[in-house]
Amino acid sequence: MDLIDTPNPNAKKILVEHDYEIAIYINKDDQEVDGIAKQIIEVNGVKSIFTGPGFLTLTKEESSDWNIINKDILNKFDTI
Repeated sequence: MDLIDTPNPNAKKILVEHDYEIAIYINKDDQEVDGIAKQIIEVNGVKSIFTGPGFLTLTKEESSDWNIINKDILNKFDTI
């Protein structure tokens, strides 16, 4: 799985199938998140997730490093 660059340096896209039927915006404060989004939003440095058909767009906290986030997400996917 790869994090794909977007025009926003603080946002990356992941091409992945998920169960969300509509586009939703998820942040760390959302309590009713489940599935793949729950696993990803718990990664240190991930600020929010936007879902779309066949993709998730992650926004990182300003001070976070994409290399570390990517490594942590790959580790999560090994357990999902």
